[in-house]
Amino acid sequence: MSEPASGFVRALSALADAGVEFVVVGVGGINFYARTPAQCFATLDLDTLLDPAIDNLRLALSVLGALGYEFEAGGEPFVDPEDGVILGRIIERGANLTALHGDGSEIDLMTSISGFEYSGLAEDATNFEVAGVSIKVGRLTKLLRSKEVSGRQKDLEFIRIYRATLGEDES
Repeated sequence: MSEPASGFVRALSALADAGVEFVVVGVGGINFYARTPAQCFATLDLDTLLDPAIDNLRLALSVLGALGYEFEAGGEPFVDPEDGVILGRIIERGANLTALHGDGSEIDLMTSISGFEYSGLAEDATNFEVAGVSIKVGRLTKLLRSKEVSGRQKDLEFIRIYRATLGEDES
């Protein structure tokens, strides 16, 4: 298989190949359902919801670290990707880590999401092929619902624009 060009594609392929349990969520996940490029929404990052298990989080960090990603937690460098106690605290708090690459790729490694548990998104996720690898993406209705229940102004504004652009029947 040839090397995928996009940092996001490379990262998703590597995570899936390594057996990391994750579901693509957020605007990036919603974009998988676009029928045309005009239906995609710009986003600067890619959100992945990880199965909240220490070994799974550790594996995700290892895979992305091997690809040259560096990590942040709350805007500060995260330097303890092997420390099970710290990884456990991240999961307990439902916190996120951000993986940053020099090519501009930014991936949010989420351990929780508004409105759903990992299992609730993974159980009926849609599989999409990315660079020859099957990637789980949360159901569109659930991804939109998560944006609605988050209560964050930027998510509510996204929902308003999404519906105005695509119409109620497509959401």
